[in-house]
Amino acid sequence: MDKTKSAKPYRINGQIGCRLNRNFQIKICLILILTVFGAVMVPAQSVPSALVTPLPPSTPRQTPRQTPRALGQKYIEEVWHELETANFATPTFEELGTLHEGYSLEELWEIAQTSHPSLRQKANLITAATGKRLQAGLYPNPILTYSGDNLGVHGKIGKHGLSVTQEIVTAKKKKLNRAITSYDVEAARKIYAMECARLQNDLRIAHCEMLHAILIQKVDEFAQDLSRDLLHVALTLQEQGKSRSIDVLQFRTMLNTADLIFKQTNNNRFAVWQRLVSIMGTPDLPYQPVRGSLIDHSLPRDWQSTWAQFQQTSPQLVLARLKTAQARMYLAREEAEQTSNVFATFSLARDIPAETTVPFVGISVPLKIYDKNQGNILKARSEVAATQREVERITLALHKHLSTIFYDHNNACELIRVYETNIIPDSFEALRQIGESYYKNEMTYLELYAQRQAVVNILIRYIDALKTKAVTTILIDGMLLEGTLN
Repeated sequence: MDKTKSAKPYRINGQIGCRLNRNFQIKICLILILTVFGAVMVPAQSVPSALVTPLPPSTPRQTPRQTPRALGQKYIEEVWHELETANFATPTFEELGTLHEGYSLEELWEIAQTSHPSLRQKANLITAATGKRLQAGLYPNPILTYSGDNLGVHGKIGKHGLSVTQEIVTAKKKKLNRAITSYDVEAARKIYAMECARLQNDLRIAHCEMLHAILIQKVDEFAQDLSRDLLHVALTLQEQGKSRSIDVLQFRTMLNTADLIFKQTNNNRFAVWQRLVSIMGTPDLPYQPVRGSLIDHSLPRDWQSTWAQFQQTSPQLVLARLKTAQARMYLAREEAEQTSNVFATFSLARDIPAETTVPFVGISVPLKIYDKNQGNILKARSEVAATQREVERITLALHKHLSTIFYDHNNACELIRVYETNIIPDSFEALRQIGESYYKNEMTYLELYAQRQAVVNILIRYIDALKTKAVTTILIDGMLLEGTLN
């Protein structure tokens, strides 16, 4: 044990970060075991920002004093060489929330664009609205009529002829019809754009949830392995007569609990993956991990500017205002119906016995005496008022929803800042100090395990805060559009 080990800490804002990587089970477990019993292998001199207390590079390792062997020393001696040769350095918080293997968000989006049925559905609505506008712009077809009189009387041909009737649309009704249906086309296009944004937001949120599920599973795997190692130490000490049987039972119970939690997080990871592939429109896609990061360095948002932007650019409000404009145009169309259309008729009749041709021109106009379209006009005015109230309702609903999301976002930003600057470094420092106190026989195994559990819970809450900030950022930037499968 004459080999000198130097720590390689990375710092973020003056604090120490940590991660769970591919060598997670071996490296993290061993470094925490060493932290707990570090006073056995190295002097009690410590560096506040490091998880492991190294000797100065120029100072050779001193021979331990002849003191009673601390509990767990034999186990640490067995793994010391592996720890010494491991290429371990304290990573950054950036790496704690990042995964490097599996599907990227861009790859998932490419699959969803071609597989999700709602995009094709909304594209069909644009085609349908375009056809409706085309139909509304067509002029009425003329009516061709044949008429005959005294046909076949006394074996002779009497009178017969043709007439053409054309409806002449007045009061710019055709123009108003095209305007009304143009709003339908514009609305269909906005609905399609909203559906794309909604699908993208849902996919980004599901991607964040998948990252969160995998990271939480890694934390629980870390807790499971550490519980197993502590139980191994307790069993070894029990064989040496240095540990009580109740300690072994307690550690075994804690290990069983850790195993159960790990299985639950594994099931949760599978369930999150199923939700992800449902949003993508590929429910048969086999499980694959995802890569990406929950880290978001954006600053907390300002309420006034965020709400002002929502009022101006929210697709839901834009669509509601479009419906109000269409309702006003529909009202103008119903008012134009008070002006009757004109029917013009031209006919040409041939009198065979008299050998004469008789032309005829007729004009007919319906008289608006009883039906002046007053019922439809009243309905249209009510629809204008209803769409205006709908704009107000959507505005209030957005205000309520945004206020909740806004609170969660800024709260998560504050939690992440405090966790990174204080809570996580302090929790590991507390674990180190408890290890030193245990060496002096001032702490019990249960107190040691309680601090280990506190560290695990802090890591889980930190990753939860990362997820909350990432999801709320997606919702705020995505104008609260979500629920593409609803």
